Amino acid sequence: MPRTNRLAIVALVTGLCGLILLAVGFAIAALVQAGRRGERGKGLAIGALVASGTWVVVAAVALAVVAGSLVTADRDESGRVTGKDKMLPAALRVGDCFTGFQVESMTSPVTALPCAEPHQGEVVAQVRLPAGEFPGNRKVHEQATDACFIKTIRFLKSRHAQHLEPYLILPAKANWDSGDRKVLCLLTYNGPDTITAPIAATLDPKLKYWTELSYGDCFGKWDADVPAQRVLSCSESHWSQVYAVYKLKAGPYPGEKGMERKAETGCKKQMNKAFGRHPQPEYYSFFYAQKFEWEGGIRTIVCFGMSEDRPLKKTMLPR
Repeated sequence: MPRTNRLAIVALVTGLCGLILLAVGFAIAALVQAGRRGERGKGLAIGALVASGTWVVVAAVALAVVAGSLVTADRDESGRVTGKDKMLPAALRVGDCFTGFQVESMTSPVTALPCAEPHQGEVVAQVRLPAGEFPGNRKVHEQATDACFIKTIRFLKSRHAQHLEPYLILPAKANWDSGDRKVLCLLTYNGPDTITAPIAATLDPKLKYWTELSYGDCFGKWDADVPAQRVLSCSESHWSQVYAVYKLKAGPYPGEKGMERKAETGCKKQMNKAFGRHPQPEYYSFFYAQKFEWEGGIRTIVCFGMSEDRPLKKTMLPR
């Protein structure tokens, strides 16, 4: 009776153990040897190939399950996350809160969870970049940074604003070429406390971004590094008051110096118009759009008077 080929036995054992590459190699060798030597074992070798194929199917299904779980989360009818689910950052939605975000590897999974639980950050906006040829990673980052800033201006009024750090989830070239130009705008919290609410719930209603200031608004000393001002009653102690708000015509951005000249000239004219023959402010200044704000559609100029050496307790505008 012909003996059984030893490689066929090894192939079957390795196949059943899930050592797919070894099993396939041994099985092929066994089939060749058994045919040349007239040995038994072809059935064992074929069984090894079948077992290896089964392992491949199992692995593919498992991979599909894992991959699927990284792009979905348990949500209620309103779309809010209800559990704790590992997800790829790119699969998050606006309003999703998360922990485990790694700046060094923005493709690593994070844990999506309800915003009422302690969390690290939140997806606060989504933008879609203009169509066209992929402009390169650097240009995509520049466009996304400007677009996300415009979308997230209001969060500068959060009581956590000084501890919020912006990050972007950008489309890769392959995504761009397939028509996906989505950008996710993230804010992460690095302050000393624990954040347990959506960032929108932490906004201070008395703070206004400079584009939201209105004629007659009073606020404290102007600080060029503080874009959100705390609006006060003009009967309270204050240092500054808005006397004009107007918009420039659309067109190419005139540059930093050009914007400053336009604002200075316009605010001088607006001052004469606002005060007429009444006493004018000791000093005046203005807010105007930076390049990224201009490109985001902001054309506003805000003119305000200032007291230099003492706070005011009444309006400086003529009644």
